[in-house]
Amino acid sequence: MQQICIPGTTIETSKLGVGTASLHHIFRASDRQTLLSTAVDAGFTHFDTARMYGEGMAERALGGFLAGGLRQKVTIATKFGLPAMPLFERCPALIYPQRAVESLFRRLGCGSRTERERLLSPADAESSLAKSMKALRTDWLDILFVHEPQIGDISKLGDLVEWLTRQKSSGRVRYLGLAGNAINCSQVAKQVEGVFDILQVEDSVAGCEADVVESAGLPLQVTFGYLRKAAEQRSESAPHPDALTVMKEALARNLNGMVLVSTRKAHRLWDLAALAEKGD
Repeated sequence: MQQICIPGTTIETSKLGVGTASLHHIFRASDRQTLLSTAVDAGFTHFDTARMYGEGMAERALGGFLAGGLRQKVTIATKFGLPAMPLFERCPALIYPQRAVESLFRRLGCGSRTERERLLSPADAESSLAKSMKALRTDWLDILFVHEPQIGDISKLGDLVEWLTRQKSSGRVRYLGLAGNAINCSQVAKQVEGVFDILQVEDSVAGCEADVVESAGLPLQVTFGYLRKAAEQRSESAPHPDALTVMKEALARNLNGMVLVSTRKAHRLWDLAALAEKGD
């Protein structure tokens, strides 16, 4: 697969990165490991995760996979600010019946998604980072993101600057970033100036949401969300396009940076990797 250097950094990695937000939807642990192994075989060398993905399950699965000596060969990003739910973190098996009940209630029109409390104090950030590094079985992270920053978080993030910069100076974290909505990430980066190195923003072929990043004078570094956005925007008059067509257009939109992809089917990774082969 084509290798790139994320603009504005020295991070050299694969053009496509693997997002692990849906990794916990794979029920068997062995199948999760197979997916991760296939990704590496297909040429993916970047993995993006977060504390809340599978209530810690994604980080643990990725950490177990990389413990076999692969850590030096890949780059890892995780996030803080949206925590894992303590009960499910302690008892992962409870996630599946809980999600099944929530899905049933939503289909019946009598349920709504519970908003997670945002935890952005220095103590909360330190606790989250320590848990992430333990789960990932690593002494350092390539990127630490604030997860889905909001405009209302600017004051709290200002209070976090000292802690954030200390993570870089100590070597625990190579780069700091913001991951989420393109408008929010751009505005927060401008307001909390000189702290965040990487913006990882949601984008789509139809909506071109990431254009606001370049309009703000910032480089387009990491983008995600293309397949999900395409599914949300489909209609009877505009049927959902083929996934590979969407991703080919996504790569054209983000020519110099990285595009994150997420799938639960290992064989699809080979098809996706082929799109980014040698930059074609």
